[in-house]
Amino acid sequence: MKRIFALIAVAVLVAFAAPAFAANPFADVPMNHWAYDAVAQLASTGCLVGYPDGAYKGPQPATRYELAAVVARCLAKIDMEKASKQDLEMLKKLVVEFKSELDALGVKVDKLDARVAVLEERIGGWKFSGNFRFTAKWADDGDIEDIIVNQPGRTNYYGVDQDSDWSVDRFRWNIVKYVDDKVTLNVRLQGGGGDALKVARAYATIQFPWDITANIGRFPLDWEADFYATDFAGYMMNDAYVTDYDPLETAVWFTKPFSMGNFEMFVAHNEDDKYSDYYQYGARLAFDMNENLKLAASYVKYDFKNAPDFSTLWGDLIVNFNENVAFKGQYFVQDLNEDWAWFDDSPSAWKAIVTFSQDMLKFTDLWIEYAQIDQGFYFANADPYAWALEESIFGYYSGYARYDSKVLNIVARQKWNDQWWTYVRYFSYEGGNEDYDNYTGSVRYNYTPNLWFELGYDKVDVDGGTWIGDDMVWFRTTVNF
Repeated sequence: MKRIFALIAVAVLVAFAAPAFAANPFADVPMNHWAYDAVAQLASTGCLVGYPDGAYKGPQPATRYELAAVVARCLAKIDMEKASKQDLEMLKKLVVEFKSELDALGVKVDKLDARVAVLEERIGGWKFSGNFRFTAKWADDGDIEDIIVNQPGRTNYYGVDQDSDWSVDRFRWNIVKYVDDKVTLNVRLQGGGGDALKVARAYATIQFPWDITANIGRFPLDWEADFYATDFAGYMMNDAYVTDYDPLETAVWFTKPFSMGNFEMFVAHNEDDKYSDYYQYGARLAFDMNENLKLAASYVKYDFKNAPDFSTLWGDLIVNFNENVAFKGQYFVQDLNEDWAWFDDSPSAWKAIVTFSQDMLKFTDLWIEYAQIDQGFYFANADPYAWALEESIFGYYSGYARYDSKVLNIVARQKWNDQWWTYVRYFSYEGGNEDYDNYTGSVRYNYTPNLWFELGYDKVDVDGGTWIGDDMVWFRTTVNF
């Protein structure tokens, strides 16, 4: 086929890439030619470059390699904000048609496919995703023993208050609007567990000069995500000691990357009532020394209007010995106002983690975590070792470590094939005269890539103290969209 006729189909792919046609740079394409505008459009976007002598040579037949090069350049230049679904479908067909030539030119088709996937999810500047989860639980009835601790306004609960329960315990709908190349709006609508649908997140992500990114509004922030054992769905089997804010209320968060890492800082303000009127500050400096060594230092402070202030400083270390074995460690120190401190006003905590991949062990991956926590250490935002029974012993103590505590958390996950996945978890707590062991196991069947069913069992055995054991079976249906 003739060169001009062959390329006119590609021209429609980038018709939205420039607001007006530029002058045709090729002297051998006359202005009165029927394809003049299409050639000018392709040239203006960089998809069409012509021959070294500056000619287009329209009457000459086009080779498949030349057309493949045009397709690759068009994919790189296409405006994802203005692309239509029809444009993307045509581009995908061209990628498939010229796959061999693109490979021969050194253009990786898998990367092109990934690029098209990005274009598809941003059609019209919008992206929608979400999560639906239905959980049926069958549990022994636990009793609650209330104990009033000698601290104003705090009640601590011992025991497990589980019962059989069926519920839509999670529904999330994420809405992203790509406003322009510098501004993105993010909203999450969330409900479940008897709660009405509400705006759980709402924030703008803004790109500033010097590679500075700012999030403004109500957004998630977690500086401890590398230190969580999870199931295959990403549900955490241990949680943050300090962060994992979702959302961080009415805040501003700045991130600035540099050659060996990044610097982050945030300030937040909450003024719901006299007990939660506070400012919150945080800063983090992270270094990626190389692909095998990562270091970070983080600091978070709560500045209350009607309560004592407190802060936490901690350091992170990650060593990847190879692609299958890693060591992770954290050390925390808190500064608690003497009016706030339950016991020591400067408690500390540390954890050490070793991980092994399933590629190495063949039948399972493995997460082995050991932690020691000083008496009085305060988990300001999360119950760090809650799982299927929903709360750990720290949750019942209103976030405090009541004793010097030792924790062992072992998680093993198995991918048998694309459909069948399993995991087992053993958790052990020792503190004062209260020890308990937690056993969890689950079998998951992936009916489709976005729908899976899970059957699990969770049991707590208690030795000493007033905490009460329990067990539970659950069946969960999860849909990601």
